Amino acid sequence: MRGAVAGGNAQTVAAGMAALAQGGNAVDAVVAATLMACITEPLLTGLGGGGLAMVHMAGETEVLDFFGTMPGLCGKKHGPMAGIDVDFGPVRQRFLAGPASACVPGMPQGLWVLHQRHGVLPMAQLAQDAVRACSEGVPVTRATELSAGLLWEILQMTPLSESLFGRDDGHGGRRPVREGDTFYNPALGPTLARLAEEGPAFLATGDGAEAMVRTLGPDSALGMADLAAYRALWTEPLSANYRGVQVHMPGAPSQGGYQVQHALRALGRAERVAFSAQEILDVARAMDAAERAMPTERVALFGHGFGAKYMGSGYTTHTSVVDHEGNAVSITSSLGETSGWVVPETGVVTNNFLGEADVNPPGHPRPPGERLLTMCTPALMKRGEEIIAMGAGGSSRIRSAVLHGVLYAVDHHAPPSAVSAWPRLHMEGGQLRLETFERDPKILEAVGREWGAFISFPEYSMYFGGLHVAGKWAGGLSAGGDPRRSGSAASS
Repeated sequence: MRGAVAGGNAQTVAAGMAALAQGGNAVDAVVAATLMACITEPLLTGLGGGGLAMVHMAGETEVLDFFGTMPGLCGKKHGPMAGIDVDFGPVRQRFLAGPASACVPGMPQGLWVLHQRHGVLPMAQLAQDAVRACSEGVPVTRATELSAGLLWEILQMTPLSESLFGRDDGHGGRRPVREGDTFYNPALGPTLARLAEEGPAFLATGDGAEAMVRTLGPDSALGMADLAAYRALWTEPLSANYRGVQVHMPGAPSQGGYQVQHALRALGRAERVAFSAQEILDVARAMDAAERAMPTERVALFGHGFGAKYMGSGYTTHTSVVDHEGNAVSITSSLGETSGWVVPETGVVTNNFLGEADVNPPGHPRPPGERLLTMCTPALMKRGEEIIAMGAGGSSRIRSAVLHGVLYAVDHHAPPSAVSAWPRLHMEGGQLRLETFERDPKILEAVGREWGAFISFPEYSMYFGGLHVAGKWAGGLSAGGDPRRSGSAASS
């Protein structure tokens, strides 16, 4: 089967393309790619995390929600979390980590449920390359180097985490992995193989679950009852008609879907000159209005007291797949910044979602068993027989990346490679953050005169996320991976 795949790593993409070459469909390809990403993008996704997927199969579009839930069904209370400051250059952000920061993961059941519903190849076949890569090792990319460097204080919280993500610095200490190193996680290979053969039960009620609860220990609220109760959910998508193109996004627990939908409705009312100062200002105002609308318009879905000030960073990845029959899957998954704890028996890296303010708003906790919030916004665009899958990592910047993806594809008629790479802007708390490379200085001056001060990003930065796009669009199959996060793409 022919198709197009885009993701955060060349081996991730190659695994998806291999599944298509073996006769798999878009779901087979995205499952193979996501399993591979657990080892090739080990700080961005994994079995200890969760996410959302937009799925278009046989003409039907739906959402698979496999994001994390609040632990505590067994009555345990979590202990204190450790505060870590991460420096993104123009901005700094604070996160909380440690065993108390881990919520109930949804990835194992999400991948299994997705494959059981739509896959055509055996899942064990789809997992083979990922299983082998765990012991043989994979090259560390620039994106992994940057992630490990930024998160090094968290990764040093336990000897196993430091051992996995660190190397001898030549002076008797450890330093984070770098591009050119090889990353291994030999304990994860048998876990992936077992998941593909048996399903997720051993990670929910069996020895894999017991190992996770034991590793996180008494400071974590996570117990066996939480893991046993978890269920991935199929839901209906949100939709927006933008200049004749149907854009589908997830609703709750995604915050991003509502904000993209709100911004598209505002931006669809007027024509704009491409890359003009007016276009930048229009997009900034639409994004600002969408962010400000969330606390008042979505109280019933997200709870009182939730608002724009709760926007974290999030170490997240995305994979987009479209096959030649027009089936498409857009999947966004995350580990947060990781808790710093790794389960030794399974190689599973645990999340720190309870330590992210946008996922678990301070002062407004979710009850045990309830979905946490997320900015994950996998999206699908459809016009007739044409379809594009897109999405991004980057937490609060996900909504900005996806919005720009739609605008560049529809308004600018850009190919996926350009959609992924062109400069973006982000609005948060009334502050404009603007990628200024490849922009006319006179246009930037005009924006400054009308808007006022903005934070400039003069080159590619992980801060703006990674938008990966695959499509059957404008007469052919094509894909684009975001250079901000070592993105890769292939089509056949």
